[in-house]
Formats: sequence, structure tokens, C-alpha cells
Amino acid sequence: MTWHFDHLAFNSNDSAALQQLFGNLLGLQPGPRPPFPFAGRWLYQGGQALVHVIERSDVSAPVLSHIALRTDSDASHVLQCVQASGLPHQIAQVPDDGLWQIFVQLPGGLLLELDAPASQPLPSTYHYQSNAGAPA
Repeated sequence: MTWHFDHLAFNSNDSAALQQLFGNLLGLQPGPRPPFPFAGRWLYQGGQALVHVIERSDVSAPVLSHIALRTDSDASHVLQCVQASGLPHQIAQVPDDGLWQIFVQLPGGLLLELDAPASQPLPSTYHYQSNAGAPA
């Protein structure tokens, strides 16, 4: 399996301020975002959304939510590797996109999002709701 960096995600109670910070510092621009049932913004460099911002009223300052990597390998193979690791994980599908997300809880608390296409649906263990605590 070959992995590529996809994005960093932050929880923030002021996504506009974070958007301005990344715009001024790195030249990132706001762009399209799938219809997740909670507020947020995606910030792009060219065609890639490098930073995802998740609106959370329960944080006082921006906090790293997760790091995402992507592969062209089938999500079922990725899931087999994750299950073999024994690490806690959740499976979700991006709304209106079809991409599968496997969120893996690493030792020490860091959340890793592994994104992959699937030839067959995976057994979802997480369904996006309007709560802002969702990874995205």
C-alpha cells in the first residue's frame, strides 16, 4: 500500500479566524466541503484541501483533531490491516462522496484518518450526525 498525505484537521470555536490565519500564513483558500451535518471549512492549496476546520463550541483555542492519509488501495484491505493491529477504530463514509474513512486511535491519543475507495461497502461503525464532535 502506498500512502499520501491528505490533510490536517483542527477543532476550533472560530473557524473564520483559523481560515484567516492559514490564508495569511500559507495562502490557503476556502473551498468546497462535503455536506457533513456539522459546521466547518476546508482550506485549499490548488485542488487539495490541506486543512479541515471543524466548528466546536467546546474548545477555547484551535486543537489538532486528526491527521489524514489516503491510498488508492481498496478500503477492505486497509481495514484488514487496521483490524490486525488491534488498535481501536471507527469506520465512516464521506457524505455524497463514497470515500471510506477509517479513524484509528493511536497510542498517546493521536487520531489517524485513513482514506480509501472501496469496491464493496464497509461495515460502518460511525454515522455522521449534527454533533460537532465528529471527525471529518
